[in-house]
Amino acid sequence: MIYEAAFIGLGLIADMILTTLFPFDFALNHSVFIPCTGFCALMLTVRQKNLLDSLFMAFAAGMVFDFLNADHFMLSSLVCMACAFLIHIWSKHISSSLLELMILLLSIIFVKELLIYFYMTASNLSAMSLMTWLSKRLVTTLVGNLAPILLVIWMNDQRQTLQIRRESIRRKGEKLRWEQLK
Repeated sequence: MIYEAAFIGLGLIADMILTTLFPFDFALNHSVFIPCTGFCALMLTVRQKNLLDSLFMAFAAGMVFDFLNADHFMLSSLVCMACAFLIHIWSKHISSSLLELMILLLSIIFVKELLIYFYMTASNLSAMSLMTWLSKRLVTTLVGNLAPILLVIWMNDQRQTLQIRRESIRRKGEKLRWEQLK
């Protein structure tokens, strides 16, 4: 659990750095890049859990995202839970190759951005058309997250390797009671 939290935390730090490098244009006069490395780290983490654990973890991480963004209460929590549910369903049908994970993460970013757009439109916070949203925000977000997604997938592989190595060391240190009686 500590490795998973550190992995998601590193993703959030990368998001903060990328947000500083590529500032947000609230008027949407230019294309907007929304970094999603923390979100992708969360999705790769919940992908390996059962449904209830993944929904709970997505809700908790969404609350952290809401606290860091502080724009709409519970929006990130609900979006993360919906995306975690989709990841849980989709992960049953794919393996863990690089291309499949990239497509999975890009499609889940697409779903996340569409859910946010529909929320903004339904609550009258945005009067922007879908095509403007797609051209000004979504395309730049998807293309801009290609390189960070590769980094997140590599970091996830390193995290899994570290967890497996630590588990095998822990198991080697365990002695069975009947072996001690010899």
